[in-house]
Amino acid sequence: MTSTTPVELQSQWLLGTAINLHAFREELWSLYTYRDPQTARLGAVLEGMTQVQETLLANTTDEYDTVAPDSTKPEDVAWRRCTVAYAYAGLLNAKAILRLQPALVSATLTRLAPGPAYASPHRLAYFKSLSAGQEVLDEAVWKLREVAEHLTDPEEPDLLKAFTGDAAFRMIRSAAVTAKPAGPDTARKAAGPGAVVVAAPPSRAASARTGARR
Repeated sequence: MTSTTPVELQSQWLLGTAINLHAFREELWSLYTYRDPQTARLGAVLEGMTQVQETLLANTTDEYDTVAPDSTKPEDVAWRRCTVAYAYAGLLNAKAILRLQPALVSATLTRLAPGPAYASPHRLAYFKSLSAGQEVLDEAVWKLREVAEHLTDPEEPDLLKAFTGDAAFRMIRSAAVTAKPAGPDTARKAAGPGAVVVAAPPSRAASARTGARR
């Protein structure tokens, strides 16, 4: 009877997470093939992704008392790499949940006030949101698999090597943000004619940075 090593166990857990996220991605694709928005099914996907998020956070904050930061033991290297991968997967999973929120709103509005099958702006927003969520989950799946396949390689996977210095800041920020915040003009168009849109003032830190830049 063969036993599972700590490294193999870490790899299996990572791959299991990737499989879960891939299943959500496939369910989103199935929803995309329907002409009409499926509110209940989309809600179930979001609920499942929220549960996975709790697991990712737990794995990220879990402490391993016996590992030293500079340890080269395979099980310690695997644990450190897994922890970073879980943290990044949590970021991407949260991003996917946010990308799918407009789909849930649009599906709800379509159900409450159904319109023409293909001309409703709510329907267009629904399918666009589903597509955006799929793209983020695709990235999360292949990056988790990359780390799982190279947990103890002498050279770190590209995902983990990127977490250094300025490159780390840019990578994390680009994973969390894909577009600039909506400005007053954009908000006014979304709100419709006659609406009053008040733009929040910039933060003190942002104002200081803007004033210091020349």
